[in-house]
Amino acid sequence: MSSSNIRQIRRIGFLVFTLAMTALLVKLGMWQMSRGAEKEALLSQLAERSQQEVTALASLPQELKGTRVKLAGQFDTSKSMLLDNQTFEGRVGYRWFLPFRSDNQWVLVELGWVAAPATRETLPALPTLDGSYSVSGTIDFPSERVVLAHVETEVGWPQRVQSIDIKSLEQASRLSLKPWLIRGDVISDSNGESFSTGAKPIWEPVVMKPEKHYAYAMQWFGLALVVVIGFGLWWRKGRI
Repeated sequence: MSSSNIRQIRRIGFLVFTLAMTALLVKLGMWQMSRGAEKEALLSQLAERSQQEVTALASLPQELKGTRVKLAGQFDTSKSMLLDNQTFEGRVGYRWFLPFRSDNQWVLVELGWVAAPATRETLPALPTLDGSYSVSGTIDFPSERVVLAHVETEVGWPQRVQSIDIKSLEQASRLSLKPWLIRGDVISDSNGESFSTGAKPIWEPVVMKPEKHYAYAMQWFGLALVVVIGFGLWWRKGRI
């Protein structure tokens, strides 16, 4: 085979590679664009549902996710649940959950993040929330990002868990829990004054904002453009 034929084969091979790489980069960019659009729609939907604050479980709408609630009731602080391996501002800790009884029904409430002690053998010191309180927050469902599950090796309370599974938590706590939970952001005492539990609310409805998805999309599209321009320059100069 002559050198010109080999050169032509290389050029065609490089053309095919460039087209495949460009298509892949564009596809990744389009995927990021679609994810950004999905996040925008979700945030808009949640913002609309949060306009009104529900104060009784009997008044909850059919579409629960994103609904703002302010419920009065009592915590069962004897059954604290700590979601393991949660970091905040570079520190390791837990996300603290408590069963909350309102209108004679039990629902799991996320109070926020608490720092972990220096050793794994020690659990955080948690305050006792006796008496009546009001919980303000947003209804959410356990997800792959925050999912609670009972760990069989853990005994006693507080219960340290690795992921959330409401059914398993019902068995561990012997309480009939709602299949959803409340991401609490404000706890008020019986006088209506904000009460600090020592936990910091860190939940956000989406981890990655739409703007970040769009920025990643622009990066993928930019890389695709660089590949095309680079190929065009090499092809014109006949270096392949």
